[in-house]
Amino acid sequence: MAATLQNAEAVRNNKLNEQAVTEDKTDSRTSPYHLRISRLTVDKLGVKLYDKVSAVVAELIANGYDADAEAVTVRLPLNLQLASQAGGKLRDLGYVIDVEDDGHGMTPEEAIDFYLRVGADRRTRKNEDGSRSREKKRPVMGRKGIGKLAPFGICRRIEVWSAGGPKTKDGYAITHFFMDFDKIVTDDDEAVPLEVGSEDRGWSPTSGTRIRLTSFLAKRVPDKETFLRQLAVRFTFAKPDFKIMVVDTTANEAKPLEVTPLDIPLLPGSRVDLTKEDPVIADDGTTLPVSGWLGMAKEAYKNEEMMGVRIYARGKIVGVTRDFNQPAGFTGEFAMRSYLVGQVEAEWLDLDNGDDLVRTDRQDILWSSDYGELLRRWGAELIKKIARISREPRRVRVRDEFLRKSGIEDKARQRFGDKQVARVAVDLAKKFGGFAAEDELSDDVYVEDLSQIILSVAPHQALMEAFHDFTNHVTKGEASIEQMLDIFDKAQIAELASYAQIAAQRVRVIQDLQQIIDESTDENQFQKLIAQAPWLIEPSWIVITKNQSLKNFKHAFEQFWKRTHKTDVVLAIDQEAKRPDFTLVSIDGLLHIVEIKKADHKFDDSDFARLVNYVDAFDAFFQENRETVAEFYRGWQIDLVADGESLKDSSKRHAYLGLTKEKKINRMSWQDFLSRAKKVHEQFLEVHDLGAEKRQGKQA
Repeated sequence: MAATLQNAEAVRNNKLNEQAVTEDKTDSRTSPYHLRISRLTVDKLGVKLYDKVSAVVAELIANGYDADAEAVTVRLPLNLQLASQAGGKLRDLGYVIDVEDDGHGMTPEEAIDFYLRVGADRRTRKNEDGSRSREKKRPVMGRKGIGKLAPFGICRRIEVWSAGGPKTKDGYAITHFFMDFDKIVTDDDEAVPLEVGSEDRGWSPTSGTRIRLTSFLAKRVPDKETFLRQLAVRFTFAKPDFKIMVVDTTANEAKPLEVTPLDIPLLPGSRVDLTKEDPVIADDGTTLPVSGWLGMAKEAYKNEEMMGVRIYARGKIVGVTRDFNQPAGFTGEFAMRSYLVGQVEAEWLDLDNGDDLVRTDRQDILWSSDYGELLRRWGAELIKKIARISREPRRVRVRDEFLRKSGIEDKARQRFGDKQVARVAVDLAKKFGGFAAEDELSDDVYVEDLSQIILSVAPHQALMEAFHDFTNHVTKGEASIEQMLDIFDKAQIAELASYAQIAAQRVRVIQDLQQIIDESTDENQFQKLIAQAPWLIEPSWIVITKNQSLKNFKHAFEQFWKRTHKTDVVLAIDQEAKRPDFTLVSIDGLLHIVEIKKADHKFDDSDFARLVNYVDAFDAFFQENRETVAEFYRGWQIDLVADGESLKDSSKRHAYLGLTKEKKINRMSWQDFLSRAKKVHEQFLEVHDLGAEKRQGKQA
């Protein structure tokens, strides 16, 4: 099939070439215009793309594969910096990286004619099948002709030693030379004479090639596990007669480590064998075969190498994708981009005579090309299938992850002395946990909030189950006093759990308020918070509701004030569009009229002059509108939150003291305001936790 595709591409290209020759009648020898390519182009368009040691080594390994090598050995120092750059000055540390293979090697003539021609496509050589290796007829990995310069992405000096050609009585002919980056990459297009090695034109008993890298840039070699993974993902290891060995030169007598295919644990039931799926179909009906596999990783990616789906052609990586280039917003997007893994092998992405669809750094393909678009559409359908078949395994994984992160089994045992309530809590956690948002499980606040909801619901669920069980026993005439007592115990646990949840939430609000005080001086923020949390004014367990009486009072008093004072006043019982003058809270028959001053503000003469007008107005309003204020049978009180008093005028000071004695004004500092509310709720939590400890002791 691949040969058919290549023949079709060749016919198309030949026609285009013939047309170009016919149209171009200009003799280049007579033209004054000549295109000159600077050697800097190699640096800018090729070498700078290889900035990782593993990427550079992979290019050299691929060259060994194309030379029919059966083994490539990489010798390098693992887990260290190759050069230092202290004070901005690069200093070489004397390290060496060797990449050696047992392939057919090169003669001096082959090195001059082919290896030292940068950018030449080996697959289009005349009178030679450059698309296949010389002896084993492997589909070659190389194409662009710049991989040989990849080492310049991490070093400044490359030594090339190779022995090849036909074997003679003296052995194989040796080519030996050095490439120095600073001499090669200049703004000049003349040929550069290279330094000749001492063994050049000599003989070797065996064939093969050794590339030695020295004079490094400030690059780091990763640790053993990471480096092996980085090499593993770059090849499919489809050929049994090819292996890669790595030797750590920092360890004495280190044994060679073989690079093996990456093993990624998958969710059970999520693996899809691509040879059993529909192939990619071109618009003209041509079948484009695909092999490999896709699936959902058992755990979220732990490292970069396990990330996404690796796409291969000719046994070498050509790209990595998490979603086959799907636009954002598709169903299951988070799960796919976090857990989708696989290996896709599509030889038609790198045909000999086709367009070059592979980016130079081999991190992606050209998705905008015809073949790229076909692969994108094919991948979209597979993503849907994998999302469907992995839905239940994913739910189990999310459930288990939630149970692990929340530690809800331990929390349930600690909080509830009743085994049945603890069991119900765990059962609820399993149900809720399976539907938790996958992307939120890394958020500790999300996990804790969901845990608290489950723990607050569990006692009520257990109580319902106990009632149901008791009813069944009553029907059968088997009810006992022990079952009745069990119901009472569960009812008490449920009540305490509800109060504990409320207390915990209120303590969190108080902590938020403390942060607002520390960071803001906007009094309007405080007024809004009081409207949302009126229990701050009266920190008790009395039920506080926003009733119709408050609304009636608000509108009636605002009109009364405007009629008598010819100005507007805004009373808040909820968040108001305008900044409120006061916030209203009704608690147990007493109307609290709350005014908040910013932290560190002392209540002064000007504040009192303004406030006393409202005192008179509230007195008059309550006298004249007894039906409107009937629900506030305990009257009214102004709650003033201000840090201290600074009344200079003696008459104002005496009047203020009189109003406080009459309980018309109740001033408290910010510290008292917060600590009073916090104390009530924290004490409840302490008592609740102590009760849990006692129940545990009793159970033990």
